[in-house]
Amino acid sequence: MTWNFRGKRARLGAAGATLICAACVARSGGVTIAPDSARPARVAPVDQTTTGAPAPVVRPVEIASVRLRLARADTALVRMAGRALMERSPDVVAIEVTTSAPLGNLARSASPQISLDGTPIADTWPVPPNRLVAFVTDRQRLRPGVAVTVAWLGDERRTRTRQPIVLTAAHLQGIQ
Repeated sequence: MTWNFRGKRARLGAAGATLICAACVARSGGVTIAPDSARPARVAPVDQTTTGAPAPVVRPVEIASVRLRLARADTALVRMAGRALMERSPDVVAIEVTTSAPLGNLARSASPQISLDGTPIADTWPVPPNRLVAFVTDRQRLRPGVAVTVAWLGDERRTRTRQPIVLTAAHLQGIQ
């Protein structure tokens, strides 16, 4: 193994210079700031009530209608379902819910979600102003007597539909 004494001297010199500078700063009492120099900006407190979107009005999401369709029958539904889901299960059923009132501000940390007999459907797509779409691969979940409800995630108790739509044979005709 060969030692490079020139490199070692340069490293020792740099380390020594750093120690000397640190000692000088420590002896002088630290860095002094001129009295007429600019000071750091003060951060103003942020008032959460005036920033961003207005707070949503908490009310139940009432359903105007429910429609069941095969996703493959509509190119927009195929795009929403995604290639992976359509390849895995070609007979995907789209549940389209139209609400009585517009959904409101969708730029929030929560979103509305469709539920079947109280069991939420994982991926519910809001389509402004008043439509929701969810996809089901298991047709056994879709039978007469199943109650369809909607609620906002995180506040289900106060926002769940008061008058659920109960699926009938007429709803199921489009997917047979």
